[in-house]
Amino acid sequence: MDCWAIIPVKPLGAGKSRLAAVLGVEQRAALNKHLFGRVLHATLGVFKPERAVIVTADTLLLPLMRGQGLHALQDPGGGLNAALGLACRYATDRGARAVAVLPSDLPRVTSDDVKALVASLGPGPGGVIAPDQQEQGTNALALAPPAPDYFRFGPDSFQAHLEAAKARGMKMRILRRPGLAQDLDTPEEYRRYAKEQLAQSEALV
Repeated sequence: MDCWAIIPVKPLGAGKSRLAAVLGVEQRAALNKHLFGRVLHATLGVFKPERAVIVTADTLLLPLMRGQGLHALQDPGGGLNAALGLACRYATDRGARAVAVLPSDLPRVTSDDVKALVASLGPGPGGVIAPDQQEQGTNALALAPPAPDYFRFGPDSFQAHLEAAKARGMKMRILRRPGLAQDLDTPEEYRRYAKEQLAQSEALV
């Protein structure tokens, strides 16, 4: 199956605004860069660069990604779903028969998680959805074949994606993995994450 990866990325200085109570602007930008680096590393452990699409409004990130051999698209505006639709059409026009969407801010994702997402795809039409820990949001999504108008990211997107699949007659598998379920959106989640990171650093000393 010719599957492509899609990673939507907010401008690094703009993401994680909900952590403003615990992190300053520069700290949030550094965190966003770190998280994106982790997601990109996990993705490139499974996908070749020429099968990966980054869609972003970050004008510094676009040439950097292209320089690494990835496809980098300018976010057209209009929200996440519009950006994903653009990337999905771009991949389809170049032969993709499936797409795997991975948000740029998953703090625990590994290449094994990405492999599991792709491996769970059936012959189609259908897909795989990985919910967050609360099973309210969508933390990863794979579709075969690609469907640019399918995306329903936003409040309660997990249920919205399941309902959209049912309406289209698509079989949607649910993939629950810790590396895909963990978020970093609230101060409490960040404090837990920072504590874990500190403990790991101390263990290496």
